[in-house]
Amino acid sequence: MSPTVLYITIGAVTLLVVAGIVVASVFLWRRQVRRSLIALTGRREAITAAYRALEGVFGALAAADAEEMTAFAIDSTSTHRRSLEDLHHRMRIQADELADLALPKRLWRAADLLGTAAAALAVETGRVGEAGPPEKVLEVLGRIDVAGVSESLREANECVDELLEELKIADPAVYGGGMYI
Repeated sequence: MSPTVLYITIGAVTLLVVAGIVVASVFLWRRQVRRSLIALTGRREAITAAYRALEGVFGALAAADAEEMTAFAIDSTSTHRRSLEDLHHRMRIQADELADLALPKRLWRAADLLGTAAAALAVETGRVGEAGPPEKVLEVLGRIDVAGVSESLREANECVDELLEELKIADPAVYGGGMYI
């Protein structure tokens, strides 16, 4: 075999190996983006569930009689106050985790919007626990910005939905937080 043929063969093999590495890298990167987006979708569902729980607390309190409202205002261990406190802690953790997640750059905006929604939910649900005396509890309860939380959640949902559509992820099983239902 002549040296020219040997160099051409080595060059062709090298080119094929580099092309294979590039194709494999692109494939693996796209797969990672999809997996990360599915994980974000699970976090979105957790935040949405927390928002629905907040709505549930408001619905229960709206239907409550004067005695139940008094118990809510006075007793920091009442079911609804504990629910708000639990939502506060879970959404604070969720917001912190979303801020620290290592994600592909393409998903940063979605994670930031989800983190903003979780933080807004944490702040609003934490207000009652920080209110102090019973008369302040009811006053603060009336000032919880449910509409603001809803708006930030809506914006985050739109961003995640756009990414799901863009990446052609339409399997409804991913909406259970990555668990197949």
